[in-house]
Amino acid sequence: MKVFLRFWSYLANPLFVPALVALWYFLNVSFTDGLIIELKMYLILVLTAVLPMLIFAILKLLGVVKSIHLLDIKERRTPLAAYAILLLILIRGGFNDLTDLPLYYFFVGVLIATIVAFIMSIVHYKLSLHMMAMGGMIGFALMLHASLKIPSGFYIAILFIVAGLTATSRLSNEGS
Repeated sequence: MKVFLRFWSYLANPLFVPALVALWYFLNVSFTDGLIIELKMYLILVLTAVLPMLIFAILKLLGVVKSIHLLDIKERRTPLAAYAILLLILIRGGFNDLTDLPLYYFFVGVLIATIVAFIMSIVHYKLSLHMMAMGGMIGFALMLHASLKIPSGFYIAILFIVAGLTATSRLSNEGS
């Protein structure tokens, strides 16, 4: 079970959550043209997953961070600040056409959560980035369900199970 939970912790990494949410949104809700969806997905993947991983690799080489788990609170500051800047670029560049407003608001929420996590790291308080990501997914699904009347009760139930698995995996990893 411990191996599965460790694997799950990497699979449910907060860097992958925005791309997963966007992919689900584009496949189930969006009425945007296919080419625009493809371009936005590339932009989302590059700015929320690929570049943050490259920045992390550079920070690891420079000795700013020691582990992918960012166990020391001070290690979180630079990656969170860089991620916030990348989110600003995404929000300003990827959603300036005013289509896909629910996804725009999701990324604004991700930016706010990232800024809050950054501020909390300054005051020496460590937030669970995994649980922030899971909460964002659940909040997005609930918002779509309530505002657009999309029948998504099944998806929301699955997200709560995923959030529980994520919390368990994070607690299991911190204990080892």
